[in-house]
Amino acid sequence: MTDATVLTERESYIVAQALYEFIRLEQSKPIAERRGSDEQDAKAILHARFDDELELLVQSDEAAGCQPPDCERRASIGG
Repeated sequence: MTDATVLTERESYIVAQALYEFIRLEQSKPIAERRGSDEQDAKAILHARFDDELELLVQSDEAAGCQPPDCERRASIGG
């Protein structure tokens, strides 16, 4: 059986991209409709596990002339 905690480079990028797009989606909603704690957890996970991929995603948005979502980490996971 494969160790589920070990991700390939491609898998890491896909997970990071999913978290990144989740953050973008949450930030596009009115504040009353946002899942703030989930958004903060997604940011914390991105920085804890996928910092290199996050940098690539932000660079890709900027190169395409898109505004990246605010992914600045403000809290740790769960708090």
